[in-house]
Amino acid sequence: MLKKSIFFINLCVLAVFSVFAVNFEISFQGLYDFEDFNDRIGVKIYHLAPHFDFVADIGFYSDDKYYFYEEDYYFDHYFLIENGYVTFRSFNNDIKFSSGIKDLQDEVNSPYSLFFSSERISQPYLEFGYEDEHMFYDTRWIQLVSSSNKHFTEPKSMNYKTYGLKFGDFRFGYQDAVVYNREFDFYYLFNPLPVYFSQEIRSSSNTMPWAEEGKDDNSLMGFFIDYDKPTYYFYSQLLVDDLNTNRFFYPEKTQNPDKIAFSSGITFKTNAGNFGLHGALSTQYTFAPGGGPSYTVYPVNNYENKIINYKENYIGYKYGENAASILVDYLYTYNNRFDIYSSFETVFSGSKSPTKNIAPLEGTYFLDEDTLEKSFIYTISANLYFKFFELNLSANFGKIFNELVYDNTTDCFVPSKTDKDLLNVDLGFKVKF
Repeated sequence: MLKKSIFFINLCVLAVFSVFAVNFEISFQGLYDFEDFNDRIGVKIYHLAPHFDFVADIGFYSDDKYYFYEEDYYFDHYFLIENGYVTFRSFNNDIKFSSGIKDLQDEVNSPYSLFFSSERISQPYLEFGYEDEHMFYDTRWIQLVSSSNKHFTEPKSMNYKTYGLKFGDFRFGYQDAVVYNREFDFYYLFNPLPVYFSQEIRSSSNTMPWAEEGKDDNSLMGFFIDYDKPTYYFYSQLLVDDLNTNRFFYPEKTQNPDKIAFSSGITFKTNAGNFGLHGALSTQYTFAPGGGPSYTVYPVNNYENKIINYKENYIGYKYGENAASILVDYLYTYNNRFDIYSSFETVFSGSKSPTKNIAPLEGTYFLDEDTLEKSFIYTISANLYFKFFELNLSANFGKIFNELVYDNTTDCFVPSKTDKDLLNVDLGFKVKF
């Protein structure tokens, strides 16, 4: 009884905060896949100002994906903190400090972003940033697994940096990230140099008094460009986990695997709507552990006999390693009162080892298996906007051939002989106060 009282007290506290917030939203989504009906209830409070942002966003789910020991007090729902952060900006908006829990975004506006997945991945973070009319810089610490985690024995965190130049509507940037099995690394967050230098100067192989043991960290680097004009938006992004430079300098030596990912796309902005074309690919063993932890949220693929969906585990490209995808889409908006979206996506995907180092010493591999997962998905959605109310309707349908399944004997996701039909309908609404 006490816990139920606390639950309603918390709702009252949220309501009181909403009085002082600029926006308070309650949303409902019902999802039906012609087998089960599940819902999501969202509560969001946010205040967005020129120099300060406050966002608190909680989603309550009925899909039984996770066991929540107090679900009886939440009407058989569990909840997730999807966003809960504050952001401070300087008076001229060039310096930014942000911290909390956030659905982390990449630099490029893409369904196939490479350093941070376009799927929702909300994690605790600490961020410092600077931007003016000529350049931008961003550094983040992100907690992946805490030291007190019940299921995993080691903590896991990552750092991410962006360095960029701006030339009018054109941007060019360098990105790097590093994943490690400890809570925090002061050097990575505050040292403005790229990760490579922070790693090398502290290597245990050095005969220097500050050399450190146990720094088996996994670093990645890459570049991006984008061009945002009134009539189109273009981007390209490259991520490198490992590159075989022996082919240029030592062709007689071992040719280690190339572990790279690439994405690119363009959206044309016209009076008839926005037309987009996007594509991405990633070679096998990219994001997998190698000299350090994997580029995943969790260190393993399962816990308590529950399999973690690889799309929710990869930090980067949502389809992970050994995959290629292409998406064409269309968006039409009418006077901010109505929009309709449609897309068709094709994905080819091979075996994946998100958290296991099984890369061979030699050879680059990419979709070269006899059997691949092949998916073809069509999506359509429509939204109606009123002053304090939104109505949403969406559906997606398609087919997956040779669906990827988890093989516990190899600890990998592999193509199966199973095909799967997709048909989902989502109806929802949002009320703003």
